[in-house]
Amino acid sequence: MLRRAAAQSCPAFEECHTREAWLELLFAHAADAILVHELEGRFVEANPAASEMLGYTHDELLALRPWDVATNVAREEMLALWHGLQRGVPVRVHRAYRCKDGKVVMADVRLTRFGTTGQDLIVVACHDVTERKRLEDQLRASEQLARGQVEALRQALDALAGESAPDKLLGHVLCIMSRRLGAQSVGLWLKDEAVGVPVVHLPCENDGLVARRDADHWALDSLPGWQDDPLGEEIVRTRKPILCDDVEHDPRLASCCETLLAQGIRMVLAVPLLVAGRVIGLINVRCATRRQYRAEEVELAQALAHQATLAIQLTRLAEQNRQAAVLEERNRLARDIHDTLAQGFTGIIVQLEAAEDALLKGENREANRHLRRAGDLARHSLGEARRSVRALRPKVLEAGSLPAALDRLVKSMTSGTALKAELSLAGRRRPLPPEWEENLLHIGQEALTNTLQHAQASHFHLRLVFGPEEVRLELRDDGHGFDARYRNGGFGLTGMRERVARMGGHLDIKSAVGQGTEILVTVPENGKFPEPPL
Repeated sequence: MLRRAAAQSCPAFEECHTREAWLELLFAHAADAILVHELEGRFVEANPAASEMLGYTHDELLALRPWDVATNVAREEMLALWHGLQRGVPVRVHRAYRCKDGKVVMADVRLTRFGTTGQDLIVVACHDVTERKRLEDQLRASEQLARGQVEALRQALDALAGESAPDKLLGHVLCIMSRRLGAQSVGLWLKDEAVGVPVVHLPCENDGLVARRDADHWALDSLPGWQDDPLGEEIVRTRKPILCDDVEHDPRLASCCETLLAQGIRMVLAVPLLVAGRVIGLINVRCATRRQYRAEEVELAQALAHQATLAIQLTRLAEQNRQAAVLEERNRLARDIHDTLAQGFTGIIVQLEAAEDALLKGENREANRHLRRAGDLARHSLGEARRSVRALRPKVLEAGSLPAALDRLVKSMTSGTALKAELSLAGRRRPLPPEWEENLLHIGQEALTNTLQHAQASHFHLRLVFGPEEVRLELRDDGHGFDARYRNGGFGLTGMRERVARMGGHLDIKSAVGQGTEILVTVPENGKFPEPPL
């Protein structure tokens, strides 16, 4: 049967009339690289696939020794391994081979020792796994970066939600940015809305906030009129991050080159601060060594810059009015960031873990699909964060109804996971106030995120009911649950309660250890519940 299959793929096999001729032709047409050498290392044969993988001609390969091309093992180690092999018992190893053009390929290798007349030979069968290793490394780096992004955003969110002094919040965000991006320092500049000159220079070193101020104002420092320099002009024009990876030779930094070099700065990442699409300042991430930031790291820098913008806006609000309105606005911003970036990156990690699982099973197409979905979630979350800065509705609600937005939420967050989620509707659908739709969407997102992160549930059911006098959102999972009597919940559950309270509704949370969790949101249709009958 094997011979017939070989003949179908290569007609030349039909002409083989002896076992030796058939094996010789199979050796020549094997897809994997095969090399044969003596116990002391002299190559005696190599098939065409070996020449193709390593870039050497057949004669060039026979003039080499295994240690001439293998880069991750020493000659003495190779000899010891060969002499220790038992005849006919294959041994699997991993090898890195340097090709003729200098490129390195990774291979899964099977070594088998055979005895022939008067000598033993080692057959080396190499399966090129360079692309698989590249995907694994890329996936591992992406997952590590995503986890770092979630942690950075969580820290900034904690500061945003818990810092009682808004003017200190900006320092927290800048220090997080400095640590997460491996910067020597981070500098922020704002321009005065009236005269267009910088009024703040706030450098943040790795070990803490460094700022000089007099009795009432931040001290002005370097980069006067930054928006008129080439880098500032480009930032204002493009409204996008700009990487200057060579301070000494970048003409855009000519005005401050000597100062930066004297401080040991070799690279600068400039990130705009945006309000309603308008540049109000910039953040400079300054590094002592030159490096290449990945696209995800630049996106993280921009996301943290948005949080710095929120901190600036909160500081301005606090200066104008330190009453309850300022606290409410801060909480709204914190909830919106929690409901977009933090939960969005949870979805990204879920997709990356699914991709890793698919890759380990050899399902490269499925892994790529999960990676693309993770990228889509990252871009969507970043877009929603920008919309939050501008106080706009979520994009999914602008493009469709609340049921459609909930359906998309369930599918995007649970695709590729073990959680089976379903959405059901009851009653006559009708439009709700925009704020209600946004609140109900975020409550559903928070519940689903908690289920994915903590509950270890197998099923999640989201039900939206349009009653005659009320609207209900019912959320249930069959996970571990918790003792609701002793747990007030974190920022997510607090945000749920605040959203429901603003709609004049009721929130009921029922849970017990080992019995899952049920969340019921009830909102009156006319803004208040009917009076009970006398």
